Amino acid sequence: MKGRFAPLIVANCAAALLAFGARAGAAAAVPAEALAESQLLAIDRVIVGAGPARDAGSLGELVGNDFRMVGHDGARVDRSAFLAASVRPNRPGRLSHEEVRVRLFGAVALVHGVVEALDDGQPPLRLRYTHVFHWQADRWLLVAAQSTPLREGVATAVRQSNPPPQVAAWLGRDPVGDDTDVLRQLNEQYVRAFREADVAWYEAHLASDYMVTQGDGAFEYRAGALAAFARPTFATHFRSFPVEQVNIRRFGELALIEADNPYEMKDGRTGTARYTDIWQKQPGGWRCISAHITPVRVG
Repeated sequence: MKGRFAPLIVANCAAALLAFGARAGAAAAVPAEALAESQLLAIDRVIVGAGPARDAGSLGELVGNDFRMVGHDGARVDRSAFLAASVRPNRPGRLSHEEVRVRLFGAVALVHGVVEALDDGQPPLRLRYTHVFHWQADRWLLVAAQSTPLREGVATAVRQSNPPPQVAAWLGRDPVGDDTDVLRQLNEQYVRAFREADVAWYEAHLASDYMVTQGDGAFEYRAGALAAFARPTFATHFRSFPVEQVNIRRFGELALIEADNPYEMKDGRTGTARYTDIWQKQPGGWRCISAHITPVRVG
């Protein structure tokens, strides 16, 4: 919530509402893919737009009641704080919006992109974001968001990688039972697999279209993530890497797992990585389709 960019604020919400025709009325089916994509792109352009006009009432029509956000400093932001920030005075700046992609999963959509804010007298702020939209009755509503600053030298384009490592089949068994319990256990396994460099677990549980925003703002496909998970990063660099503050939210066949990894490095440095993993219930079980990591800024 700190700084001139705050949490990706809407400049003219009325324009977005007109763009996708969301008005109170009877429940409507999720739009067809091409229409849904154009609607989401229009809404998303407004959500990331920085401008002098801040209307919390109009913004509220684009944001779900259950909205939660991780800001670019790692702060957790609820709906009321997000709406309050939208009416703060803000000097208009120049803004670029690129590398935007829409991923549709029925009534849930993910929009990934990069924004760069240029204000006179201040260094540029480049953010990689993930927005989660849920079709509710007759409109797309923003239900979750997370952003991460792009570290200097990190490209806005998707990071290309070599082919993933050859991996033996994972021989474990997935948890069974209540979906929430299953997801909680899968989240614990995800973190344990990182500690143990168990790339076979990731090979079995990352969806074919998995994409990840790393803590430096880099964006990469499944192959790059598997290559990273195969390296013994925990054994080499970390003393501890627990998982805490787990929160699970369900939207149909998709689930958002929000959690923290407070860590200690072998050189004594400490910090917290705050993440949102998004899972989809597929015929073979739950598979992770997206991950977004933001370092928590101290002070």
